[in-house]
Amino acid sequence: MSQIECVLMIGVALSGKTTYVKANFDHERIALSYFDNSRKKEQEYIEKCLSQGKNVVIDDTNLTRAIRKQHIDIAKKHGAKVRGILMNTSRALLEKRQRSRRDPFPLSVIYKQLNQLETPVIDEGFDELIVKKDYEEPRET
Repeated sequence: MSQIECVLMIGVALSGKTTYVKANFDHERIALSYFDNSRKKEQEYIEKCLSQGKNVVIDDTNLTRAIRKQHIDIAKKHGAKVRGILMNTSRALLEKRQRSRRDPFPLSVIYKQLNQLETPVIDEGFDELIVKKDYEEPRET
């Protein structure tokens, strides 16, 4: 049996996390918003999925080391491989996406998240850490 995987998406709002997840994973997608922003409920569900041998992708901002550590600790407890994917999206692209949304996300929130973002490092417990610069959804040709 292959090792289960826990993928942590990392990035501010509008950085392309969910688009990337939908294009690249068939893992169980978990987002804090599914649990009325209850981190405890989210972590209980992550724990449940991993204990059942399911691959998971945590589609949250995961901006700080402290939040990432909680997820990494759960994953390691279940022997899961931990992959971090940082969506390193330029301010210009974030602003462009914000302007084109039907339900505009306040730029002030995005700027606040940019200031809160603690750049992830492999030593946090990741088995693999990938940086995606200005990810755009692949276009149909």
